[in-house]
Amino acid sequence: MNLSNKLNLILKDYSSGNKTSAYKRFKKVYLQNNKDIKLRYNLAVMQQELGLLDEAETNYISLIEQSEDTKYKINLYNLYITKGLYQNALNLINAIQSKNSSLIQVNKDKAYILYLLKNYSGSIIECNAILNINRKDASTLNTLGLCYFLLKKYDEADKILLEALSLDNKNIKILNSLGRLNHEQRKSKEARIYFDKAINLYPNNFETLNNIAGFYLEEEEYNKAIQFYNRADKLIPNNSVVINNLAKTFICIHNLKEAEKHSRKAISIDQKNNEFKKTLSLILLKKYDFKNAWLSFDGRLKLLDFSAKNPTLKLIKNKIPLNNALDKNSKILVLREQGIGDEILYGTMYFDLLNEYSDLIIECDERLIPLFKNSFPFHKNKFIKLGTYSSNIKKISIFDHIIYAGSLGKYFRNDLKSFLQSSYLKSIDNYKDIELENILNKSKGLKIGISWKSFKNRYSLEKSLSLEDFDNIFKIKDSIFFNLQYGDIKEELKSFTKKHNYKIITLENLDLFNNFTGLANLLINLDLFVTVSNSTAHLASALGIRTILIKPPNHASFHYWNYEDGKTPWYKSVNIISKNNLKDIKFMKKFFKI
Repeated sequence: MNLSNKLNLILKDYSSGNKTSAYKRFKKVYLQNNKDIKLRYNLAVMQQELGLLDEAETNYISLIEQSEDTKYKINLYNLYITKGLYQNALNLINAIQSKNSSLIQVNKDKAYILYLLKNYSGSIIECNAILNINRKDASTLNTLGLCYFLLKKYDEADKILLEALSLDNKNIKILNSLGRLNHEQRKSKEARIYFDKAINLYPNNFETLNNIAGFYLEEEEYNKAIQFYNRADKLIPNNSVVINNLAKTFICIHNLKEAEKHSRKAISIDQKNNEFKKTLSLILLKKYDFKNAWLSFDGRLKLLDFSAKNPTLKLIKNKIPLNNALDKNSKILVLREQGIGDEILYGTMYFDLLNEYSDLIIECDERLIPLFKNSFPFHKNKFIKLGTYSSNIKKISIFDHIIYAGSLGKYFRNDLKSFLQSSYLKSIDNYKDIELENILNKSKGLKIGISWKSFKNRYSLEKSLSLEDFDNIFKIKDSIFFNLQYGDIKEELKSFTKKHNYKIITLENLDLFNNFTGLANLLINLDLFVTVSNSTAHLASALGIRTILIKPPNHASFHYWNYEDGKTPWYKSVNIISKNNLKDIKFMKKFFKI
């Protein structure tokens, strides 16, 4: 059999579905004819389809060195997209456009890559340029819709994506985009419709499998999430993102053995990925392997999300004591962690810090300063306003060490015995709230506070619930309910109380977002606080208020809430339940003695 006929049979076998065996036979033929550029191209295409991305990349680079054929560069930048190397992909596209700017598909791909690089304004410009020529380009409408989606312009995104779907109602990318959009907005029913249609049409589409797995993860259908992540993993083996997502899902069902196995596998595939290292640290924290956990936890300092919230990071890198001992004779600046909730959480270690180190300053959110000063009366002068030093490079220079509060764990929390056994924050005794006092004097019964949303955080939607989810709480007999939810919720609260005829007291004179001293005063007068994960949850827990915490569905990222026994070593007064527990009337009757 001549070479041409042999190759045709192999390629026919490959096309019929026997991809692995056909690939092996094709590779043998190629090795005997390795100077044949056409064979190398076909080999690279097979490798790309089979997930052998490193081998495919090597072959494409070799082809580009030998030939100016644009298709090699196009295939390579698509490979880079698969690998998550978006800047590499953009560089290749720019190289193609420098010689030929009229290739429509390349222009469309550029718009998509700019979206992947989170350059949404740049992507929108590219999309509109294409759509001005052809408004019926469904894939470009999809990219445009995704940009508006990520910019949280949901109405515009929905309008554009539905327009795209009307042009191509079986387009897998558009169906996925609409699924993601509705999922983001907590429209579970609508999201499920789009994802189901996508998976029925294309049961072996990697993006769909990954998206629907994420959907089930946040719906707390963890076994289904694992099922779809596994299907994605089988389709494209050794995809580090999928494997890391599997690790996170196993955390949610408290299978820490499988979680750690998958986490370490993801790291072995991509050893430079600090997001994966963070996942491992969360697993080790759950296992109470604190000493090793903190070593990985420092990897968060290298994450883009962390640096975006901490612009000072670039200025102070040479002063951060990564994995090194703090010098007790050195001058130390402690910076708050990312949000005020984190600041309160890691503030549980200030007691240890202040006892061991004398020459230090703690920068903190201005809202917390009165409470910190009151709780650490012998160290009042140590607490100063956020940015006092860290916003000025010259002022920073006086410190020998600068450390973020979340990194204190490696010095003070290396075993369970080292955690505080009681609350650490103290409300201010002489704080007066006449409105609250009048209400308390007139009220009898169990005083219950509620909070159901989180704001200004990338996890906000996933952590938040609706008031309808709290319906069973309002059935607790002989109780008085207080609204402790900050943010613009007046209309939601008004609509809910009118619908159900519930009375929920709001202190009109208390700013729940800015006045933490007043908020602390309200909390200490409660018998019970029921809340989602937000700053008020941390404040109540740090004050020692009996707190019922509804953990986020995808709670792997919140190491301080996700414990199998419903407890956390960080706060002794907290009980952790799931959203499903909240809806289970039998559980609620037993738990709250309704």
